[in-house]
Amino acid sequence: MGRHGNVVTFKIVGIGTYRTAVGFKTTYTKLLSEGVHEFIIDLGECEHLDSTFLGTLLGLAISVKQVGSGLLHVIRPNELVRSLFRGTGLDQIFDMPNPNEIKPEQTGPISAK
Repeated sequence: MGRHGNVVTFKIVGIGTYRTAVGFKTTYTKLLSEGVHEFIIDLGECEHLDSTFLGTLLGLAISVKQVGSGLLHVIRPNELVRSLFRGTGLDQIFDMPNPNEIKPEQTGPISAK
């Protein structure tokens, strides 16, 4: 996780599973309660996401939407992960800009997992 001002970037490495979903949800819930409402999910090193992790991402999207002024971007998914989003309809919910549209200052620093 990295933080640049009021923007938090989560870098998902390897496979996002039910095992990692709990810690991810705990962390983003705490951040939401602290007033952070802008999130970037960097999937550049993510190989796969299971249904539980996808559901946890959906929970974050719902929470951010409820805030009203929040932002959530999903960036750099590989083709397999992008197809998971398309197959479940989540590509209609998440802002997944073209990788060429992301500027370095939009992601802020990303620390190691």
